[in-house]
Order: sequence, then C-alpha cells, then structure tokens
Amino acid sequence: MAEEVCQVNEQVFIDGSREIWERLAASVKAARAHGIASLEPATLRELHEDYRRTAADLAYAQTHFPGSRTERHLNDLVGLAHAELYGSAPRTVRSLWRFLSVGYPQLVRTHSREVLLAGGILFGAVALGLVLANVNYPLARIFIPQSMRDTVGDQVDGGGDISEIAAAIAPLLTAAITANNVQVALMAFAGGMTFGAVTVYSLAVNGLLLGALGGTFARNGGSLYFWSMIVPHGSLELPAIMLAGASGLVLARALVSPGDLPRISALRAASPSAVRMVLGTLPLFVLAGLIEGFFTPAGVDPWLKLAFGGVMASLLAAYLGLAGRGSNDRTVATDPDA
Repeated sequence: MAEEVCQVNEQVFIDGSREIWERLAASVKAARAHGIASLEPATLRELHEDYRRTAADLAYAQTHFPGSRTERHLNDLVGLAHAELYGSAPRTVRSLWRFLSVGYPQLVRTHSREVLLAGGILFGAVALGLVLANVNYPLARIFIPQSMRDTVGDQVDGGGDISEIAAAIAPLLTAAITANNVQVALMAFAGGMTFGAVTVYSLAVNGLLLGALGGTFARNGGSLYFWSMIVPHGSLELPAIMLAGASGLVLARALVSPGDLPRISALRAASPSAVRMVLGTLPLFVLAGLIEGFFTPAGVDPWLKLAFGGVMASLLAAYLGLAGRGSNDRTVATDPDA
C-alpha cells in the first residue's frame, strides 16, 4: 500500500511540473543548437526561472523518490541547463562565435532604421564640415578641438609642403582622432538615455570635426594625404561609431515612443538589443586599432591605403548585410516594434 501511495504521489509530482520541465528542455535544445546568445530576452529569463524551479524539483525528487526515473531525468535536465547557462569555456566560445557570425548581423539589420539614421547624422556632418572648411573656415575651425587646432589645423592652414606636414603630424593626428572616436562611441550609446539628444550631438560634432579637418587639408591640396591617414582604420572605426550611435537611438526610441508600455518597461525591453549592439562594436575597434598601429603609419603609397580601406569597408558591409541570412533562428534581443 505504501508503495502504491508513493507511486501516486510521484505521478502527481510529475503532472504538476511537467510543463515547466518540457519548456526547459525545449529552451536547452534551442540553446545547444544555436547558442544561448540566439535566445530572445524573454526566453532567456524564462530559461533561468525554469532552471531554478527544476533544480528545486530535483532536490525534492532526490529526497522523496531516490533512484527513480524521475530523479534521473531531472538530474540530466538540470545538468544540461546548467551547462548552457554557466557553461564551459568551449561552449562560451561557441556561443560568442554564433553571436558574432549570425546574431550580430541579424541584430543590426533588425534595427536598420536606427543604423541608417545614425549613419546619416555622422556622415552628413562630415560632408557639412568639408563644405564649411572651404566656404567659411573660421566657422569650421570652431569644431576642431583646441589641442588639434593648434598642432594640426593651423599648421596645415599655414602653408608649406603639405606632404612633409602630413608626415610629421600623422602619428599625433591618428592617435587623437582614434581616442576621440572611442569616447564618442561611448557617449553616443549612453546618450540614448537623454532621449537621444546626446547621441545626435555626439555623432554630429564628431562628423563636423572630421569634415573640418578634411576640409582644412583639402583647401591646402592635402586631401590625399589626410584621407590616406584616416581611411585604412576609419573604414571600420567610423561604422563602429555609427553602430554605437544606433544603439543609443534604440534606447532613445523606447523613451520617445514607448507605445502602450510605461517608459521604464519599454526601456527595459530595448536595453538588451542596445547593449548587444554596442558590445558588437568592440571587435571593430580592436581591429581598427591594429590597423592604425601597424598599417596606417607604414610607408605605403596613399592610393594603396585608400584601396585597403575600401576593401575593409566592403567586407564589413557584406558581413553586416549578408551574414546570418540563411540561419533559421531569429536575431537576439529583437525590439517588438522593429
């Protein structure tokens, strides 16, 4: 009789938690197939909660149904879920690769409106800076920071052999612009919390700075020298700034247009996508830094440097536009209004 009661209690226990176990098993299967980074935020939160509840069920089964099939099943399920959530280094590396090769390009395409808007602000400001430097240099000069203005802008505008001047200031110029670009990327992302005002400002001012410097060189016949110092690593660095700006605009859209949600809830829903988007720019900044350190200052023909930058930009565009299109899983951290 006691054995029959135990069997009945075990069946009641199974029936009460079966849905949670099955849902956890499905989430683990998806994570094992495509990487945990492929799970949407809601699914990931559900996975954490189901894991905790199933672990508690395992402890109960070990106490009340030791040696049973239920205990063995839950032990296996909890072990698999733990490996996905707090997995070993190889699985972490695989998940990271999955995110970079599939999830990140999908994420960028999901938020293509923000990416295009950020790119329009940044590169539109570059074009405006170029024009201002040629039609109203005193005004354009305002957008060049004081440190660069004294050591770069005025030296170039003062005349002399532009090739010699460019060679002398190249290390200072590229280092200063790179440091400025990283700072701008961080401001553009965090600026989303200001309803996008700081994001737009950061992108516009950075574009005006680059355009004003380019225009300063152009008015003195040094366009080729200037852009050969910028394009090799800028072909990755400028798109990285654009993507960081887009991540800020994702946050801004949640605040400006939260839909039916309270602003804090809309911001919470948009944050995972924004954070992943800005984190995905880190490899671009690292690679751009390597190019700036080893290739940009090399004594290579300026036209070859421009060609190299064009190739890098084309490869980046192909990666963001094409990678992950054949995958069956959906992008990580999609925005419901995207």
